[in-house]
Amino acid sequence: MKLLKKFLMASLCSLMVLSTSMTSFAGVIGKSSSKYPKVVMGAPADADTYLNGAEIHMLTSSTKSQMMSFVIKTKNGKIIVVDGGLPEDEPHLVETIKSFGNEVSAWILSHPHSDHGGAFTKLAENGFEGLQIDAFYYNIREQAWYDKYESYRAEMVNTIRNSIAKLPAGVSHMTSKGEVYYVDGVAIHVLNDPYWIESNSINNSSVVFRLDFDNGTRVLFLGDMGPAAGERLKADVPASELKADIVQMAHHGQYGVNKDVYELIAPKVAMWNAPEWLWDNDGGSGYNTGNYKTLEVRSWMEELGTKKNFVIKDGDQTIK
Repeated sequence: MKLLKKFLMASLCSLMVLSTSMTSFAGVIGKSSSKYPKVVMGAPADADTYLNGAEIHMLTSSTKSQMMSFVIKTKNGKIIVVDGGLPEDEPHLVETIKSFGNEVSAWILSHPHSDHGGAFTKLAENGFEGLQIDAFYYNIREQAWYDKYESYRAEMVNTIRNSIAKLPAGVSHMTSKGEVYYVDGVAIHVLNDPYWIESNSINNSSVVFRLDFDNGTRVLFLGDMGPAAGERLKADVPASELKADIVQMAHHGQYGVNKDVYELIAPKVAMWNAPEWLWDNDGGSGYNTGNYKTLEVRSWMEELGTKKNFVIKDGDQTIK
């Protein structure tokens, strides 16, 4: 009877954090017969739930491309969107938002790349599809800089800029380091101004946001910040401000910030905007045949003691 009670209690606890198909593991421990790494269950989290009634919905890609799209529902039903994904991801994004209501209290754009801001441009092109956006937070500089340092993506920046201009007056806001925005008990902290670095330019211009929930849980969004910007972030922001319980893995989990930044964050939970090919470093010929750094970064997170990993390769993910 005691064994049965223990089994039932363990089963109940395992259901408290939900996802469409969550990958929860302590690291790669070998390869399975299907060529993919076995996964092992991580240690229990410190709490059964993280967000005190709120929910983070990390949306999967509609195209199998890397992208980033989050819809956050606060405990009283307010909506925060982070990025949104590619233009092709717009229908699923809108469907998800409308499943909670038609009002977005805050929309955050980490940086102006198509796999982050493309869905917003499609939404603007479609007349916002009945959605009310109360505040849109972003940081984009003059077009000439993008033309000079990342010319092959400069037109997308201009498209995003023009889409933001379609918002009603007073809705869009250029962020500044140190600002804090509030949505229903969630404090959205702006941790940096963009780093205007001449290599990997737009990724390195990502603005880092930390969402503090009213139960003390911190969620850190790194966008596509690369190694150079990560070093600047580490130098500019006190370690106490970077510490978070949940982290969005920089640049889809590979060639993002260096390990020492994650050491300062020390997350319990990692969110990976990585489709299966990227998660497995599949360059087209199977597991670990690519030049991506995902497997290395996965090993970092294992070493740092991250307990749970949510990955869009498994579909939409929900963290509660």
